[in-house]
Amino acid sequence: MSTHPRQYLEVAVPRRLFRVFTYSIPEGFPGPWTPGIRVRVPFGSEVLTGYILAVVSEPGSDSAGKRLRHILARVDDAPVISSELLALTRWVADRYLAALGQCLRLAFPGRAEKRLRPSRTPPKDSPDQVLLSDVPPLASALVPLRDQLLETIAAQRHAALLLPASCKDLIHVYRSAVRAALGQNRSALILVPETHQVEPLRQVLSEDGALLSEAYHGELSIPARERAWSRIQRGEARLVIGTRSATFAPLVDLGLIVIDQEDQAAYKAENAPRYDARVVAAERARQLQAVLVLASAHPSLESVHATGNLAAIALHSDMQNLPPVRIINLRDTPGEILSAPLVDAIVERLAARKTALLFLNRKGYASVLLCRDCGQAMRCPTCGLGWTFHKTEAILLCSHCGQRKAPPTNCPACGGYRLFPSGLGTEAAEEAVQRRFPKARVLRIERAPGGKKTDALLLARLQAKDYDILIATQFVLSAVPRPFASLVGILAPDAALHLPDFLAGERAYHTLRNVLALASEDPGAQVMIQTYMPEHHVIRSLAARNPALFYENELAARAALGYPPFGQLVSLRVTGTGDEVVAAAADRWAGLLGIEIAKVAGEKIPTAIQLLGPIPAIPARLRGRFRRQLVVKGEDGARIREAVRRTLATMEADGRAGKLRYDVDVDPASLLG
Repeated sequence: MSTHPRQYLEVAVPRRLFRVFTYSIPEGFPGPWTPGIRVRVPFGSEVLTGYILAVVSEPGSDSAGKRLRHILARVDDAPVISSELLALTRWVADRYLAALGQCLRLAFPGRAEKRLRPSRTPPKDSPDQVLLSDVPPLASALVPLRDQLLETIAAQRHAALLLPASCKDLIHVYRSAVRAALGQNRSALILVPETHQVEPLRQVLSEDGALLSEAYHGELSIPARERAWSRIQRGEARLVIGTRSATFAPLVDLGLIVIDQEDQAAYKAENAPRYDARVVAAERARQLQAVLVLASAHPSLESVHATGNLAAIALHSDMQNLPPVRIINLRDTPGEILSAPLVDAIVERLAARKTALLFLNRKGYASVLLCRDCGQAMRCPTCGLGWTFHKTEAILLCSHCGQRKAPPTNCPACGGYRLFPSGLGTEAAEEAVQRRFPKARVLRIERAPGGKKTDALLLARLQAKDYDILIATQFVLSAVPRPFASLVGILAPDAALHLPDFLAGERAYHTLRNVLALASEDPGAQVMIQTYMPEHHVIRSLAARNPALFYENELAARAALGYPPFGQLVSLRVTGTGDEVVAAAADRWAGLLGIEIAKVAGEKIPTAIQLLGPIPAIPARLRGRFRRQLVVKGEDGARIREAVRRTLATMEADGRAGKLRYDVDVDPASLLG
């Protein structure tokens, strides 16, 4: 008889399930058994690779009286996920109401069943990367912030510091901070929002060859990602530069985390688990007593509020270095694509052989095709939203599901023939520019439906600079190098400010700040903004080149309504194939939430919780599925999440008749889409 005490394993499996499962260890299976090791387990009729979370001597209460199944095999000889990352992924699962098995996959690269073997082969650098050129010397205004950062690193204490400057201006600060952290035998992590930004920054920070660094992001091939992960885990790479997924890189003794361009929406995951890398990085820094750096030339409201450093933004802002900004009130010239002052400015640039950039963040010729007889819009049958009309290709395109069709000759609703395009798009702007300036070289650049190859062709044309007037969407901001122009004209920013989303103003501000930065340093450079809303605080802030106007007004508006960063939001969505079934499920979820909210009110807790909805989501139908949305809002995020957790468990237990799906998004980056 064996003298060893019986052991059981608590295992998380890679499924959308909010519990762990207990398995027994067959007699004679070799140990030791440690959290972080992968095991092959039976799960229903399947065999899955799960992660050991704990080794226990008694099964949990959920397994009492049940016949436990044996594990089938162990995949690893030692833990592949450290105790630190196990704790972090548990926190992510709790914070974002996500399945723990899905969160654990964030901390492990490649194929779940594959045994990782040590590899000394370094990943090959891409030959076509472009270095950050002309890195300026450290500005004297940033020296106090650099010194504060180095003092904090030297003290080896946790702190969150805001650096309100661009990546280019902070290169010297990053170098000093990384060397200080490595000098303490700790490692460093720098996050950037986009993959194409990783390699240039890595090369600049490692240019002397003395610093062993590693790139880590989702576009690496699986073998390259596994090699990088192994090097990082062994401590061979003490500096990691990567995108959102690098938040979970297995760095040893992590002492410094830098989030560059922290205002960017790319840090928020779009699919479950819908974590925000900025929030997770902040928690990882807190757990490890590491220093967190939040860096952006125009930081997010959350970071400004969290650090209480609005004065630093006003002090260090580069907005005063931008060219003058002129506001053109379109109430005086309604219906004009190109106002008279903007036309005059373009004429001046063409005469001086300088370039103009016209920014309009809407593709196609028009947002929708309308019938003048009955007023109906031509809508996608799958999503129920208006088709975008592309005049050049003579197609209607759904911007949500990608369907396309030829424009009809008459209205499907009434049979009328008076169809007309409504809503300004880049094709219409291009047509207006070519009509007004027939001899000018005009280039329209936007993300094309053809994918990355088409995008690369567009960017190559842009880099050739074979244009006088550039018409561009937000896609131009991803160009390397960025195209600077003597004149930047913003044609129609108002649509972004009118979106039914509490983040609309902030998103517009960050986008327009980036567009303003495309104005060249030419002494005669100028920015013009055409708007019907010159009194909006986003427009006033840009016109005055005063960031405080935006932050003070936006923070006041958020505080008055209890929106983040003064409260927490959890967006809930019910989707399914039948509209009535979805509506009934959403109503039931709202009823269950109402009961939970009443319990909180009964406890006489001073912080109220509000339930908004259910209402049809925007769009109400997407890819053939009907959608209803609820939003839970309040100051006490923990109580909100607990209420949602309890009701979600009930909804999931009720089954999924009608192919229902229940999605939770904590801290949503948008209430649209």
